[in-house]
Amino acid sequence: MLIIDVVVVNVAIPAIRADLGIPDERLVLISIAYTLTFGSLLIASGRAGDLLGRRRLFLYGLTLFTLASLATGFAQTGWQLLAARAAQGIGAAMAAPAALALLTSTFAEGPRRNRALGWWAAVGSAGAIGGQLLGGLITSTLGWRWIFLINVPVGIAVIVLGRRRLAESRAPRPASPDLCGAVLLAAGLASGILALTGYTLLSIPAVLLLVAFVLVERRHPEPIVDGALLRTASIGPANVLLFVNAGTLGAALFFTTMYLQEILGHPAAAVGLAFAPVTLVVLLISPRVASLVSRFGVRPLLAAGFVLLAAGMLWLARMPAAGSYPRDVLGPLLLLAAGSGLSYAPTFVAGTTGVPDDRHGVASGLLNSAQELGSAAGLAVFGTLAAAVGAGSAHGYRAGLLCAAAAMVLCLPVIRVLPARPPGPGSADGQQDSLAVGGR
Repeated sequence: MLIIDVVVVNVAIPAIRADLGIPDERLVLISIAYTLTFGSLLIASGRAGDLLGRRRLFLYGLTLFTLASLATGFAQTGWQLLAARAAQGIGAAMAAPAALALLTSTFAEGPRRNRALGWWAAVGSAGAIGGQLLGGLITSTLGWRWIFLINVPVGIAVIVLGRRRLAESRAPRPASPDLCGAVLLAAGLASGILALTGYTLLSIPAVLLLVAFVLVERRHPEPIVDGALLRTASIGPANVLLFVNAGTLGAALFFTTMYLQEILGHPAAAVGLAFAPVTLVVLLISPRVASLVSRFGVRPLLAAGFVLLAAGMLWLARMPAAGSYPRDVLGPLLLLAAGSGLSYAPTFVAGTTGVPDDRHGVASGLLNSAQELGSAAGLAVFGTLAAAVGAGSAHGYRAGLLCAAAAMVLCLPVIRVLPARPPGPGSADGQQDSLAVGGR
């Protein structure tokens, strides 16, 4: 639900513009308002969950998200909609890392955690892809307001179940919060997200704020992001891989959407349905990858996934002007779905292996941030490249897809950096062996 709301609004923007009279120059803010607060607060929220309680932060965040969804659905002006979307992002940023941290702190490293992470990756990937399907169908049948109002009954049901079934989880030892670091990190990431989405003048403030954050963290006794955590053998590379994976896949799906609408002339509902097979394949593959991770380790599955993703992007890059969905789009999309299903779960396994008990929230926030910021960066970089080659043309989309495929191939050496057997439970130094994630 939290991931779906990143993309579900895209196909509804024309209807929102017509209903609320939002000027064209402000339409992009409908997406940015959510992405901005969501992406900038993930890491700080993850640390807050470690200190204050992951169950508590998850339920508070989901409550705020649900109330903000209700406000978004009943918005009467553009500014009301933007404010409610920003509040949705804050709630999502509180809930998402807390949810993943609850999962990793509940299941010890091993096959059971791998299976749980497989389902996490399946739902997240399917949500990111299926949001196009859901947005198109709901907008064309019930109207754009229901893409937000549908969150309300779902959110209430999850809150009730969470209060009854979830046990509290937090860092085993108390620590003082790093408020200065949290503010600098949130401001730096927010500036960076805005810079990636067209506000390029904020690039310099983003760099300065993030440099200031690093300097503050080096002196704080309990930093938000512990340097030792990033130096763990698997966590740093896993976040890099997730960043690139999210960026290239997000750009490829965007180019596919634009190709179907602008070049082939398909309506929004048909474009949504075009992604249905992709969602189904991801849901079928990702949960089953968990048993393969436990048997073979993360390296071979990640390599296979990235190769399939690159192959799908190369195939999709053909994009003939007189093409058709069954002949020119469906096959590449299925390759992208298979590659996504094979790669996402192993990435989350690697990114949560060897994390100390008091840092599950931070590790979860890092992964969520890598995914969110990667999506924004990929769309900015590859979208700008496509526009420079040929705005709104198959030729431009082709250039963007070829570069995205090259980025996937360039990541293959990073996969080799991952340990064949990631560090063991509770280790942040990358030296212990894991009995959970195999591979010899």
